[in-house]
Parts: sequence; C-alpha cells; structure tokens
Amino acid sequence: MATNIQQRSGKFQLRVSHKLLPKPFFFTFPTQPQAESYRDQLMALLVNGIVPQEMLSKPKSGEDPMLPVVIRDYVTNTPVTDSDDALLALIRQEVIGVRVSGVTFAWTEDYVRQLKSPEHHLAPSSIRKRVGALARVMDWHLKRVAADGSMPRANPLRIMARGYSAYSKEDAKLVEPKVDVVRNRRLSPDDAARILAALDGVKREDRERPFTDDKAFGLLYRLIVDTGLRLYEAYRLTVSAIDFKTNIIRVDGSKGHRGVIKPRVVPIKKELRQLLQDWCSGRVGLVFPYWDGQQDTRKKTQGRLTQRFMGLFDYAKVADFTEHDLRHEAACRWFELRNERGWVFSDVEVCRIMGWTDMRMALRYASLRGEDLSMRLG
Repeated sequence: MATNIQQRSGKFQLRVSHKLLPKPFFFTFPTQPQAESYRDQLMALLVNGIVPQEMLSKPKSGEDPMLPVVIRDYVTNTPVTDSDDALLALIRQEVIGVRVSGVTFAWTEDYVRQLKSPEHHLAPSSIRKRVGALARVMDWHLKRVAADGSMPRANPLRIMARGYSAYSKEDAKLVEPKVDVVRNRRLSPDDAARILAALDGVKREDRERPFTDDKAFGLLYRLIVDTGLRLYEAYRLTVSAIDFKTNIIRVDGSKGHRGVIKPRVVPIKKELRQLLQDWCSGRVGLVFPYWDGQQDTRKKTQGRLTQRFMGLFDYAKVADFTEHDLRHEAACRWFELRNERGWVFSDVEVCRIMGWTDMRMALRYASLRGEDLSMRLG
C-alpha cells in the first residue's frame, strides 16, 4: 500500500493506493495526527484483506437499503434488550435518509459531532452507547449480505479512534464539554439508619406524617440493599424462587448477551432470612404486590417504584442517591463481608452473586470508603 500525506491550504491530504482498491483515494484532515491515525487504521484493515465500505464500488440501489430499514429488520429478527430497543428507536429518527453505503468513516465522525452539538450535547458514555448500538446493527447487516465464504466489509463504526466520545478543544468552542460521571456514592451509617427509620414509620420533626406504613416496600428496600438484586429482579421475584432450607434465591436475571435469560443464585444474609420467611409464609406467586405479572406494565411498575425510592431518600435526607445506587452499595457490602476466618467471599464469588461475567464490573461497582480502608491499617 502506498500512502502520502501532504499539507495543502492549512489542511493535510492523505493519498492511498492499494491493489485491493479500485482507484487511489484522497482524504482531507484538519491536523496531521488525525491523518496519520486514519492511515494507520486503514493500513491494518487492508493488510488483513478488509476494504472499508467507503472505498468499494457504489452498490446498486437494491443492494443499498436505507439505514432505518436495516435497524427495523435488526430489531425484528434478532434478540435485543429493552434498552437497545428504545435506543435504536431514537437512532432510527436520527438517520432518516441515510443509506448503508453512506455509513462511512467520515459519516461516523460527523454523526459523533452531531451527538456533541448543542442540539444533543450527550455525555461520552451516552455517545458510546449510541455508536455501539448502531455498530451492532451494521455488524449484523454486513455479515448477512456478505457473499458465502467471503469476509464481511469493514464496519466504519468499529474503527473510530480511541477516546472518540470525549469532547475535544474544537467541541469545547461550541458547548460546555461533558464528562462521564462515575457513581461512587455510598450509604454512611447515619444515612442507612435514617432510611430504616423512615421505613419503620419514624416521623421527621419537620413533617406532618411519616413516610410510609407499607411493610412490603420496607422489605423491598432491605432485599435490594442486602442482596444486590436489580429493581426489576426484586419486584418480579416469586415465593417459589426462595429456598429457605438452603437460604438462597434463584434469580432469573436478564442482563445477559442481548437480553438473554441469565439465571444466578444469590445467598440470603442471616439478618434477612427471618424477615423474608415471615413475609412469604402463606403466600404464593409474587413476593411483592407492585406488579400484576403483565409484561406490558413492567415499565410503568419500574417507574413508579423508582419514584417511590426517590421520595424515600428525600424523606431520609440522603442526598445524591438513587435506587440503582443501592445495587452499588450491595456489591460493596458483599466485598466487605467478613467473619472470624476473614473475607467471606472471593472476587469471583461476588461477581457470580451480582450476575457479572466481566470482572471489570467489580472495579466499576466497588466504591470502597477510604476511611474504612484506613482503619484496617490501625
């Protein structure tokens, strides 16, 4: 492959020729590092016999469907998570008028710039989610249309430079740069005590009435913070999924690849066993009364319970804390759990309890308090 970078009118032009390419191609970049980065990525592809889509001959109209149609077919023919389904519905509106052949490296860069523009102004993590979801759609389509025995065409959404979602100096001229927010909020002992007091009906001095007299909601809170169950796993829990002989909960999680069911077993802590057993005695079906068992009401149930947790934390004066932070808190409690012999569970065992297949999730969730770590030093 022959490449050449020349400076022209303040910009940098990259010329590329290769035996796999039908003709030489020219690309213009605002800076030399950008030109060199794209050249290196392109060389890596061509060395492996992969020709980027934008360098292939223009396909016939029948072989070049509209991108929203491809997204629709992907959602219809493949298992997708609820979150991806909702996200792809938004993306379909953003790519109206774009054909598959139009999804080039340059188009992808422009799409990312749009997501950083004042109109969208998304955080880097949200940008990566959109690009990742669209990349999965393109992977599926390119594999589906590839000739038998041939390599699929390169997916431009997969060759973005590392850190593409971060706001550059040029982006900062238009909008205030956003950064990813790492959630590491923990419940202090006082926070936890105020929450339990509110759930037990203790009235704040500046309020006319207590927070709630709903025993089920109090148990729901204790279940999540002491097991790490996700909210939808908790309110869908059935009595038959709890084994009081072995003190385990069999959870039908759904955070596996593309939303597949990924069951796991969660042990029940001693302080939770009697509460659960007393509550479940004589009950059948769902443990909690918040969901009617219909799939089309899950989102409404989720939203209603999320709002109720917000009200709880507000009443207990626990600022900057969300329902999902309870799962982070639960993970930390599993990591910190000790007995007279030392640590109760290994990192791998905690990952199994929490339903993680990637050990990096442990680093993401383990918000260990610095004061606790310092106390161990004596």
